[in-house]
Amino acid sequence: MEVQSCQFVSATNLVPRGWDHWFWEAISVSAPFTWGDNNRSMVTASSFADHCEGTIIGTIPMPTYRRFINKVRSLGEMYIDLES
Repeated sequence: MEVQSCQFVSATNLVPRGWDHWFWEAISVSAPFTWGDNNRSMVTASSFADHCEGTIIGTIPMPTYRRFINKVRSLGEMYIDLES
């Protein structure tokens, strides 16, 4: 048996707290990934950024949007844990 490990960041450390009231509902629409009631739900940062780009544009000021997308993209293929 081969034991594997990965690096990840918690979504709650990535998504601003002030966005809780709208962000998670907005990105759950047509999401190419699922989460909820799991210990961990991992998605690559690039996949998360791709989905967020098309979903949240226009909902926040453009400079804020760009900072967030750039922050997520800077993680490359690192995982984001959507459960924490």
